[in-house]
Amino acid sequence: MMLKINEEEAGIIRRIYKEFLAGQSVHAIVQGLNVDKMPTRKNKPGGWATSTVCRILKNEKYAGHWIWRKTKNVRDPITGKSKKVDRSEKEQMVSFKEELCIIDQDTWEKAKKRWVELEGAWPMNKRSARTSTKAVSYVHSNPVHLFAGQLQCKTCGGAIVQVCGKGGGYYGCYNAKRKTCTNKLTIRRSKVEDILLSTLKERFLTAENLKYVYDNVEKAVAKTLNEVPEELKQKRAQHEKVQAELQNLLGFIKAGNFSKLVSEAIVDAEGRSDKLQIEMKAMEFQTRNAFKAPPKEWIEHRLDKLKETLGMNTKASGLALKDLLGTIEMEAVPGECVVENGNLIQNKPYYLAHSTIDTLALLDEPKGTNWSLLRKR
Repeated sequence: MMLKINEEEAGIIRRIYKEFLAGQSVHAIVQGLNVDKMPTRKNKPGGWATSTVCRILKNEKYAGHWIWRKTKNVRDPITGKSKKVDRSEKEQMVSFKEELCIIDQDTWEKAKKRWVELEGAWPMNKRSARTSTKAVSYVHSNPVHLFAGQLQCKTCGGAIVQVCGKGGGYYGCYNAKRKTCTNKLTIRRSKVEDILLSTLKERFLTAENLKYVYDNVEKAVAKTLNEVPEELKQKRAQHEKVQAELQNLLGFIKAGNFSKLVSEAIVDAEGRSDKLQIEMKAMEFQTRNAFKAPPKEWIEHRLDKLKETLGMNTKASGLALKDLLGTIEMEAVPGECVVENGNLIQNKPYYLAHSTIDTLALLDEPKGTNWSLLRKR
């Protein structure tokens, strides 16, 4: 039997992977599929299920990896019952089928990486046998704010979470709320986001840096598209050859000759013809819609709206910031009394945010004695 990609079903598979990599939970993906009334393979009345989407997101065949001899049945010598166990990699037979790839290798690797990040985020029974998996907070993999699940108290090593919803929300040590940490300092969530994002814009996400990236992407795309006309020419020649093959087969049938082999040959030729047509349309679309680097003014306008843009998809933005900054360690700096011009000044306590790119002072005002103290520090 010859395997062939069903483009209608393949479109649903690509949608599932795209939404999963965009930060959506499996439950949200299932809800979206059912709301849009996307058909299941067996047209079950209940629609899509979480287990089905999970199996799709873990099926290596969609990336062209076909593995045989993955498991084997082993009989227990005591009970006499047989059970299925995994074979070693040496015993497995692996084959790569490019013609059956629905998603590319990069998408498959990113999906595997996200599954690792989600490990332990599912609700687990403490009495279950899965004691080797350490449970983590659901916020760790599904941030509700831009830096949720990313902040850590330096005093106790616990999580810095939103402890109050007043005034847009305040961050504080969760262990302090449970009376097991001495760090009782809180800070407005909007302040944390504004300072960290403004530093990213100043150090990395500058208009010049992004313009440089866009220009290089445009050059790389243009270099790739230079090879497209020749490939398109080859595809058209192959398509004409397949069409001639189909005409010969149809002429053979008209002459009164028909067999099962002829029928299978026609199905195979039609499949190759459809695939070549799809590839030619994709190449023609790429040629007409080649990537062009936006002007610097457009980039500056988008950077001015950076926080609003990230807020449009908080979950995906939070995961991206987590990859970029890593865990942010929040160090509470107590208030100090200093004498300036003969006057005793009491400075407010504040946080120092230690990330992989910098150490920032999260202060109430952008100037004053606190800044001089930070420089001395």
